[in-house]
Amino acid sequence: MYLERLLGVLGDRRRIAVVTHRHADLDALGCALVLRDVLEGLGREPVVVCPDGVAKDARPYARCSEEMPTDAEMAILVDVASLAQVPPMDVPLAVFDHHAVGDALPGVREERPSCSEMALELALEAGVKPRRESLIAAALGIYADTARLSRADGRTLAAISAAISEIGPLERYITQQEEDRALKMAKAKALARLAVYETKVGIVCVTHVDAYESDVAAMLVSAGCDVAIAASRHGGEVRLVYRSHRVDVGEVAARMGELLGGSGGGHRGASVTTVKMRATKADLPALLMQAVRALDPDPRPLR
Repeated sequence: MYLERLLGVLGDRRRIAVVTHRHADLDALGCALVLRDVLEGLGREPVVVCPDGVAKDARPYARCSEEMPTDAEMAILVDVASLAQVPPMDVPLAVFDHHAVGDALPGVREERPSCSEMALELALEAGVKPRRESLIAAALGIYADTARLSRADGRTLAAISAAISEIGPLERYITQQEEDRALKMAKAKALARLAVYETKVGIVCVTHVDAYESDVAAMLVSAGCDVAIAASRHGGEVRLVYRSHRVDVGEVAARMGELLGGSGGGHRGASVTTVKMRATKADLPALLMQAVRALDPDPRPLR
């Protein structure tokens, strides 16, 4: 299913960098660790790279470098829809990703609930048994990226079941932690800056924050918004994060990337547009309005 395509892009290269998106979450890390184990089983020499480190909940399982090895012959981008999600690299690139919409790269790209389940399916296909730590990270990644399995299908459940049979019940590893104060503050600021529009695709909610844009967008959808868009600035780039249970926001993110001279992609229900630009906080509402008009050219503000 995946093995032939992976071997096709690898060729005879041996030293492979397995690169996650910046600030890797559990799904990206779990996918990368299992893919590393598979590559080792195939006789390659992989190293996992997590640019800018990993998210807080992934830190107990982080077995990666933040820097590219100087001797890498190729980079496989894991859980990466857009090249804007990774630093520039001067080696051949391939992708192993679960986002249907993304930058055109060779490799494996398929719409699936999580990247980690794809890596586990690859391991089964290759006859490689991943390390225990890799299985734990992958199982937790599936659990997190599928919203506690609410977006899982039969293949997803088969993959996580196989991992759990090796590592034991997930409750051993899932920690119930109170939200960080920084996340609470981000959500509060998002609500203070919230603008809501009635459109032909439903209720669209937009806001901007300094961080935690994915969490904020997910919060707004949980509150009843049909589409949520959260903007943020990160150094010399702007990110627009989209969430929806009804609308194909992967297509919207890609279209906005083209319109703004950046890149975008993702799933039907979760996506991102990234644009290289020096923007001020005051510029963000106008960018958000462009995204709203990409959904409906005549949105009606709700007061």
